[in-house]
Amino acid sequence: MYLDLLFFLNLVVHYFLLLFTAKLFHRKVGFGRLLAGAALGVPAVLLVIFPHPTWLTVVVILAAPLLMILFALRPLRPMETFYCWGVFFLASFTVAGALTAILNFDLPRRLFNFPSGLFLIAGTCILIYLLFGLLRPLFEDKKWQRLWRAELLVAWQGKEKTVPALLDTGNRLRDPFSGFPVIVIDYRSLEGLLPPQVYSCLAKEGAEPWSALEQLADPALARSFTLIPCRGIARRSEILLGFKPDGVAFLEGGRSRPIGTQVFLGLTRHGFGPAAEYRALLPPDLLRAG
Repeated sequence: MYLDLLFFLNLVVHYFLLLFTAKLFHRKVGFGRLLAGAALGVPAVLLVIFPHPTWLTVVVILAAPLLMILFALRPLRPMETFYCWGVFFLASFTVAGALTAILNFDLPRRLFNFPSGLFLIAGTCILIYLLFGLLRPLFEDKKWQRLWRAELLVAWQGKEKTVPALLDTGNRLRDPFSGFPVIVIDYRSLEGLLPPQVYSCLAKEGAEPWSALEQLADPALARSFTLIPCRGIARRSEILLGFKPDGVAFLEGGRSRPIGTQVFLGLTRHGFGPAAEYRALLPPDLLRAG
C-alpha cells in the first residue's frame, strides 16, 4: 500500500548516505550521479514484500552499498572503495542511532507511522548532514584525511620548498594548453620561491593575480607563468595564476620520489580553511604518474 513511499524514503536515505561519504572524502560528485547511485539501492526494498532466505538479506545489505559507491563515487582505488564502504555503513548506523534516540520521546513516537514517519526519517538525515557541515572543520585533521596526506618537494628557479599536500580525487583540473594535471596550491606556502612581485600581488585582495607579471624585469620569467581557468566550491569560477615547476617529488621517510615535470602548480589565494593541515591538493593522476 505504501510501497511508493517506501521507495522514496530509501532513495532519500541512500542519497544522504552517499552525500555524507562523498563530502567526508572530499569527492566532488554531481547531484545526478548521486541520485542515480542512490536509485541502485532502492530495489532492495522488494525484499520486504517477497519471501527470501536469510543469506540473501545479508548479501543485499553488503552488496547494495558497494554497488552504489562504485557507481556514484567512481573512479575509486581498491583501498578507497573499502574506506568509503565503511563510512557508508558508519553513516547508516548514525542515522539508526539518531532515530532510536528520537523515538524515546512520546511525540516523535506517535508520529512514526506511514506516511509521517517517512518525513521524520528524511528530516533526521538532513539534520545529521547539516550537523556534519558545522563540525566538518574538526574532521579535517582526523584519521580519514591522513590516509591521503603527503609531503611535496617543489623545485623552481634554483629554489626548493616543502609543502604538505592532500590527495583530492575530485581534482581533475588541467592546464588548458598542455593538458598536464594541476596541483592547486596555497600561494603562501611558496613564500621565498615565488618572485616577490608575484607574491605581493597575490597578497593584495582585489588585485588581478597576473598584473604583477608586467613588473617582472625578465620577460622570460614572466612567460613562464600561465593562466588556468578553475571552477571550485559552490561552482565559483576563477582564474589561477600557474607555472610549471622544474620538479616535484614526494618525500617519504627522508627520501624523495620524483613524480615528473609534466605538472603545473595553480596558485590559489583562498586557502583550505584554518583547520586544514595541508596547503596543496593533488590530482589523482600524479599517483599513477609517480
